[in-house]
This record gives sequence, structure tokens and C-alpha cells, in this order.
Amino acid sequence: FSVFFAFRILFVPIQAFAPTQILPYHRQTELGAKGKQKKRATRNSVKNRTRSSSGFGGAAIEPCPCGSSSGYMKCCGKLHKESKVYGAAKAEQVVRARYSAYAKREIDFIIGSTHPLNKAFMTDIEHWRETIETNCYDNFELTKCLIIDEEHEGDGEKQIARVKFIATMIQIDSREQTSFMETSTFERAGKHIREGAWLYKSGEVEPVEVVEKEISADLIEEALKVEKEA
Repeated sequence: FSVFFAFRILFVPIQAFAPTQILPYHRQTELGAKGKQKKRATRNSVKNRTRSSSGFGGAAIEPCPCGSSSGYMKCCGKLHKESKVYGAAKAEQVVRARYSAYAKREIDFIIGSTHPLNKAFMTDIEHWRETIETNCYDNFELTKCLIIDEEHEGDGEKQIARVKFIATMIQIDSREQTSFMETSTFERAGKHIREGAWLYKSGEVEPVEVVEKEISADLIEEALKVEKEA
């Protein structure tokens, strides 16, 4: 964690990965203004970022955008491609899969993993799809989704999951790193909806610096325990 927070943090006041409440295009271009004279990276450009077609070849071994040590098709790719795997996934896995879905332009997964009661939910699926395609973080390299905490409330189908995470991305032109933190709320809509999977219902964004302080306190407390046991 100490290495991660050594980077310069820029807070982006948005709800992370809400289908229509993603980073505005004008904000994306603002961050790129500083790097206009630099050669444009192509790793995650709109021309390069297309849907992965299968679990064979490069897609099977390429790193997962969520930042895990596993390959894409052994991590978030399985949730994107296999409904049963998604249905059995934990809420924190769905958070990472939604993050990776923007990196891989898996728009069907972004839509399909959104709760019907999410305020961004659209009944006009084609218009919704076009909205996401237009604003899919194409000016950024999505590099890591760090899960901070996951907690549950209630039981059965009425259970609620809350996942706190930090999403990190790099502006392609300026190479400026941007991070934001969100606590996402997930609920199920029934066994007949997406195999009973967790669905993104809402999100609350707060400054990343708050997490830095919390982690620092935890590390100090852990160090004190080790010292007492020694």
C-alpha cells in the first residue's frame, strides 16, 4: 500500500463505473492537454480497445486490467464470458470485472451487471449502449482496481453487499495518474436475473486521501501487535 500511495493522487468526483455517470469526455480531454506535444500511446486507444473474442491465444495470457496477478481469461474475463461464473462471483469480483469491462469495452457486461433500480438504468438498451461506447474511458489506461473492504448486511436474496475500492487510471496523453475511491452497493434481483448475481445498484465517492489515513492507522496497529507478541 505504501508504494501505491506514493504516487500523486488526483481525486475525480464521479460515481465509478455507473453506466451513464462516467468521466465526462471534456474532462478526459482536459487531462490530455498537458501532453499534446507528446507521442500518443496506443495501448488503450479507442482503435485498439476492442472486445476480447475468446479465451484462447493472447486473450488467455494477457494481464487482467484489474491488476491481479492472473491472466485476463483466468480472472475478470471469466465473468465477462461465462454467466454461471458471474452468478457465483463475490461482490468484490464483480467490482473488478466492471472495471475491466471498461478497459476491454465489454459493454454487454456493464449493462448486464447493473441493477434495474440503479438510477442510471435505461430501458432503451441501444441508447444506453451508445452512451457507454461514447464515454468508455478511451483516453485512459486502466491499470488497477484495488479492493479495500467488502461487507454484507442481511441474508438470502435480500442481502446487501458494499465494496470499497480505489480505481486507478493513467491519462494517455499527459501520463497523469488519476485515482478515485468509491463504496459500491450491490444487491441481487432474484435467481432468474443473471444467475442470481450481484448487481451494481449505487455508489458513493469520497476522497482517496481518506483511505490513505485509514491504511496508515491499520499498519501502525498491526506493527504494535507484532511488537507486543515479540
